[in-house]
Amino acid sequence: MYISKRALRKHFDPREYPRETYLLCELKWRGGARSWKHWVRNEDDNYHAEQYFLEEIFEPRSYNTCDMTWYLSYSPCWKCCQVIEGFLEEQRNVNIDIRVARLYYVKDPRNCMALRELRRFQGVRITAMEAEDYDYCWDTFIQPDVNYDFSPKKFKSEIQRNRVKLEDIFQVSTL
Repeated sequence: MYISKRALRKHFDPREYPRETYLLCELKWRGGARSWKHWVRNEDDNYHAEQYFLEEIFEPRSYNTCDMTWYLSYSPCWKCCQVIEGFLEEQRNVNIDIRVARLYYVKDPRNCMALRELRRFQGVRITAMEAEDYDYCWDTFIQPDVNYDFSPKKFKSEIQRNRVKLEDIFQVSTL
């Protein structure tokens, strides 16, 4: 399932602040030969992309471990962090590697605290997207042979700023 090049550029460029959140997912069941790719976006403020994916798209299989990588245009809000935690409490065989293009309202202490709590969950990893992640998303979630200039080199300083901000949020939990 492919996302449009325009949507990837607009929603994952950390210099922009669109209203919607996009979630690009690659998941693999251990023991399986292939990975599965999907993407969703929130349609309104009441049903976020993370919740929609976990409740409407993901199909649990209790017999094997599932490794998911999420590329999110925004970090999860505090409510979505709670939804993810609830999901992981029920689906102990799922690991989620969350990579974010930008941080969602980090001036709200609830969002920072929820990210810290989610990060402590077994099987969860949260990082800011790096240049390689952008290249990977372009190669994986855009239809092949699409020529378009999308280079993370243009916003390397924003990538670095998000990485440092996220590390600062997590650092508070270790003090």
